[in-house]
Amino acid sequence: MKINILSLLMALITLAACQKVNDKNPALLGQWQGTEWLIMDKPSDIDASKVQFGFKEDGTYTALFGNQNQSGTWRTEKDKLYTTETGKKEILVKLLKYDGAMLDFEMNRGGQKEILKLIKKAQ
Repeated sequence: MKINILSLLMALITLAACQKVNDKNPALLGQWQGTEWLIMDKPSDIDASKVQFGFKEDGTYTALFGNQNQSGTWRTEKDKLYTTETGKKEILVKLLKYDGAMLDFEMNRGGQKEILKLIKKAQ
């Protein structure tokens, strides 16, 4: 009997450890507009104003970059934002600033550090 209870307890601990953390940082909720895109800490030629993100409380997001649209699910774990576009793999960006009014993402595309700065859009 002790072995069965111990086995059940270990199975529950393992299951809990395997689940993805999601603190759904409320500072990200809402609609965001890009303001600046830096590559290797220098201004880039990318028009950040064409970038928009929307993060909903139900864990879904939408993104727009010019004429490219995407949607899927999002979660946060401390200073990391994970997004999973519908039908694709999960990706990670580091949250440098997320105070409810400004949002800065740090990305690594092709080995090059990029920072996207966004501001919260008026409701």
